[in-house]
Amino acid sequence: MLTILLIIVIYIAFISLGLPDSMLGAAWPVMYQDFGVPVSYAGFISMTICLGTVISSLNYSRLSRHFRTETITIVSVGATAAALIGFSFAPSFASIILLALLLGLGAGAVDAGLNNYVALHFKARAMNFLHASWGIGTLFGPFLLSYLFTNGMSWRIGYRSIGTVQSFIMLFLILSIPLWRMNSKRDKAGEEEAKGKTISAGEALKRPGAVAALIGFFSYCSMENTAMLWSATFLVSARGFSESLAAQSAGILFWGMTVGRIIAGLISNKLGDSRMIRIGEILIALAAVLLIVLPESWSIAALFLLGIGFGPIYPAMIHQTPEYFGSEASAAIIGLEMASAYVGSMFMPPVFGALGRATTMSILPFFILFFVCLNFAAIETKKKKKAA
Repeated sequence: MLTILLIIVIYIAFISLGLPDSMLGAAWPVMYQDFGVPVSYAGFISMTICLGTVISSLNYSRLSRHFRTETITIVSVGATAAALIGFSFAPSFASIILLALLLGLGAGAVDAGLNNYVALHFKARAMNFLHASWGIGTLFGPFLLSYLFTNGMSWRIGYRSIGTVQSFIMLFLILSIPLWRMNSKRDKAGEEEAKGKTISAGEALKRPGAVAALIGFFSYCSMENTAMLWSATFLVSARGFSESLAAQSAGILFWGMTVGRIIAGLISNKLGDSRMIRIGEILIALAAVLLIVLPESWSIAALFLLGIGFGPIYPAMIHQTPEYFGSEASAAIIGLEMASAYVGSMFMPPVFGALGRATTMSILPFFILFFVCLNFAAIETKKKKKAA
């Protein structure tokens, strides 16, 4: 019963991580007009959020040596709540940029902390459901904003509402502190975590296979975030969809990822992390090939399959970390993995955008194929280093 209650608390915290992730894209068509800036300035906000997540992820191992996971999570959720409420009162674009940095700092620490905790304390099923919780969180923002806009209300109310929800989640986490303390006493990983028996990021990076693990996260998030950002444009430019139909159809990718993680949660304990990664890579490659060879009418189905393929890879790679590198290196390695993931998220979508403008948006499936092959090579290298 204790374990079930705690994992519910953790899932709620991860839903809170997903809540703001889809807000910017849905709100920006109105936001940029209010601030009087070019529509392209959304990229500056996104990159600033990613910068904050990289900074906090790289420093997570240092924080974990001084503070417990629940403490870091509570403070970080509080920071994201403050940033989101701040968005709703922001007088200028410059203030949005400052708040975006705070949002990223909070999100990165929550991401690294909860991923590390679940990897140490729970089985693969729990990790997949954790990331499905994030997917559920991403579905709320656009629905909320759509309702507000339909009823003539401002995007600021949307951010204020999400920020208020985050504040209540922070209070809920504070009340749950006894659950974390009791669970930490039940297993060796928790005892080591409580006593601060962890190593630095520099020491962790020297572990065999650590660099390959970072490349695995970089390659995965490069293709995932590129697909999320550019799939609608791909449907319009390369497949002849209307803008409205493409916007609706691109959302199928998020549904596919959420469904993929729920399915993975049901079967991952039996199949194991390595097989789940391989299944995901095969489905991604198949979806990319289908986008190349099949008629336009099959594009939506291919995107859904692509999302299902994305589903199990990220949670499985994280869950492998303590097994491959040891519980004492887990916090440091996962912090580095999160940073590497966010670097891919920050830089590769703009790189694809530049390539697409210089050539054609039809190269999106080939771009995805390149990174899924790189992910395959990185995972295989990590395995060989462990075996050696």
